[in-house]
Amino acid sequence: MVIGVADMKVSSEPEEVLVTYALGSCLGITLHDPGKCIGGLLHLMLPDSKSHGRSSPRPAMFLDTGLPLLLETMLDAGADRHALRCKVFGGAQLLSADNFFRIGAQNIDACYKVTAALGLRVQVWEVSGRVNRTIRLFNRTGEVHVRVPARPEFVR
Repeated sequence: MVIGVADMKVSSEPEEVLVTYALGSCLGITLHDPGKCIGGLLHLMLPDSKSHGRSSPRPAMFLDTGLPLLLETMLDAGADRHALRCKVFGGAQLLSADNFFRIGAQNIDACYKVTAALGLRVQVWEVSGRVNRTIRLFNRTGEVHVRVPARPEFVR
């Protein structure tokens, strides 16, 4: 199942693979309940919906609205909140930029705060750097396979 930019999906099918492509400054956040094989993937673009002065019809575009929505959807699908494993990917700085345009770093900084506020313990931080990432969440195992240009795929 493909998750596009500013989108999220949850699946309770054990054989499902959730994938999102080319995470640059965006973050890809996975939640997984290993006992129930329920997985979710969020591909967000920006840290804060309030900085845009209006409510967005796409809550998955923003960390502060997308991650709570992903968590709520996981729980509605039957996931056990205390069993959830959270992994965070992306947040790269692909172009030279001043501090104002360091969206990847802003996403990462905000993610530390939002995950803590939601009581989510992040097990994997595969963030920053200067490469884009494609990630695949395997629902049966909770493994996330990561592909970056010019490197072999690896598992986190």
